[in-house]
Amino acid sequence: MKREVVWTWAAEADLQRFYAEAEDGQEGKGMELLTQVETASVLLIQFPRMAPSWRFPVRRLMIRRRKLALFYVPEPRGIVIIGVADPRCDPEAWWNELRSRMP
Repeated sequence: MKREVVWTWAAEADLQRFYAEAEDGQEGKGMELLTQVETASVLLIQFPRMAPSWRFPVRRLMIRRRKLALFYVPEPRGIVIIGVADPRCDPEAWWNELRSRMP
């Protein structure tokens, strides 16, 4: 079975927010962000446990050149991305949010 990346609706909303912020800052930066996220997604399909564990079972993959992280759960069927956030956010508040998004 081929692995795939599945985005939760909440993670998509997170990414849309960061895309809009990047585009508001400078035109083209949003597309640059999407390219970086797509590259990270391809890597996650090949290496699902490449990012360190953040809080079991969630892993956190940092997006280089951005102050952004993908929070995901590796599953047998693929990678489920449950959130996108600034890694400097309050970890306890973010953990409470992510628990409600678990697959």
